[in-house]
Amino acid sequence: MKLTIETLDFPTSVKTKIMKIKNISKLSIDFINGKNIIFDKTNVALQEPHKIIISNNTSSIILLNYENDDNLYSQSNNHISLSNLFIIIEKLIK
Repeated sequence: MKLTIETLDFPTSVKTKIMKIKNISKLSIDFINGKNIIFDKTNVALQEPHKIIISNNTSSIILLNYENDDNLYSQSNNHISLSNLFIIIEKLIK
C-alpha cells in the first residue's frame, strides 16, 4: 500500500497569537508543521496536527493545533484557551 504525505503550513494566525504573549521570548518555542497522510487508492486519510512545544530548562508543554482550527489542545485533547495558556506560560517562566 502506498502512502502520500503532504506537509501542511503552520497557520500564521496561531503563531502570531502565541508570540504576542508577554515574556514568551524567555522560553524555547518550536513550531512543528502538521501532515496529511493519504492512503493511495482508498478513501482513508489521517491528519497529524501541528505541534507547539514550549519549554524552559526543566519542563515543557506540547500543544496541538489542527488544520483550519485556531484552537489549541493539550495532548489529552483538552481545549486550552489563551487565558489558560497565559497562566501556563507564567508558571514555566518562574
